[in-house]
Amino acid sequence: LPAADSQEQKPRNLCQIGNFMPPTLYLIDGHALAYRTFFALTVTGQKFSTSSGEPTAGTYGFASVLLRLLEQEKPEYMAVAFDTGKTFRNEIFPDYKATRAKMPDDLRPQIERIREMVDIFGLPRLEKEGAEADDVLGTIAVQAVAKGLGVKIITGDRDLLQLVNERVLVNLAGSKLSEAKDYAAADVVTALGVRPDQVVDYKALVGDKSDNIPGVGGVGEKTAISLLEKYDNLDEIYAHLEEITGRVKTLLERDRDQAYLSRDLATIRTDIAVSLDLEKAQTKYLDLPAIEQFFARMEFRTLLARLKKIAGQVEPSPLPRQQLSLFGEPVQQIGETPAYELKTVVVDTPAALKPWRMTCSLLR
Repeated sequence: LPAADSQEQKPRNLCQIGNFMPPTLYLIDGHALAYRTFFALTVTGQKFSTSSGEPTAGTYGFASVLLRLLEQEKPEYMAVAFDTGKTFRNEIFPDYKATRAKMPDDLRPQIERIREMVDIFGLPRLEKEGAEADDVLGTIAVQAVAKGLGVKIITGDRDLLQLVNERVLVNLAGSKLSEAKDYAAADVVTALGVRPDQVVDYKALVGDKSDNIPGVGGVGEKTAISLLEKYDNLDEIYAHLEEITGRVKTLLERDRDQAYLSRDLATIRTDIAVSLDLEKAQTKYLDLPAIEQFFARMEFRTLLARLKKIAGQVEPSPLPRQQLSLFGEPVQQIGETPAYELKTVVVDTPAALKPWRMTCSLLR
């Protein structure tokens, strides 16, 4: 999924503490990935459909990404979240996402096929009425980190950058699929000019056209970044409003309520009533015969060949995780396996135990 840029990304260790690499939960933004793969394959001009005429570009692309993750990144745990329709955001702001284009007719039935495929893969399918997939992803990510896991979120939605921290990495599609990349905290700052925890305050000021979030009319990116550099967050900006002069102060005064509404709309909830059974999310439980039957039914001949290569690799592999282009080759190592000999330390006295207490506290 991540980028194959001309400038190679620096290797980054996801959630690594010393030489310890905790298991990682891969969370897939179902609708976002379906859209990306559908349009990526549709624009090639190649026809993706079954002999009976059922369109399959989105389904095929989604399946290809799942296989690529299993082949190359070998996640220990994986789950997929989907949207369910109207949410609480529509209740507090009826025009939320009102300007979005209608889903293509060819894609709509494929969303249900993709849901079916996720079930056949045996991956947990996470949905919550009244909440967006973003909220499901945010909640499960927080729960996973609390259990000591690392998290990698696969999405095309920049809103999820607000979830990035030392244990959560977001893989975000660029303007082209080949430009997708992993975002750690430093990457968010480079891309937006603000820290991950400031993303919602940034959107409160500049808005978000894709979601029809209004923001503060007349406040652009440079002004928002400058305000957040000086005051850190929206509350502090308004607490020091008298220090701000000229047109910017007038705009902030005029659209105060709109700014706070926008922040509320942009904030991903991390405490909704949803949970994940990690036992069921283990990739070693993939039902390979059922997947093979589904691929045969959908006439995914190329994917059938790839599936057979995975058949003997359903147990999580000790090989290093790799960063991938969407359908291409790995381009980045994430958490390389140490090549040196493992050193054993005997802890048999209270004094010898003391240096390890901090590490144990972190892992807990």
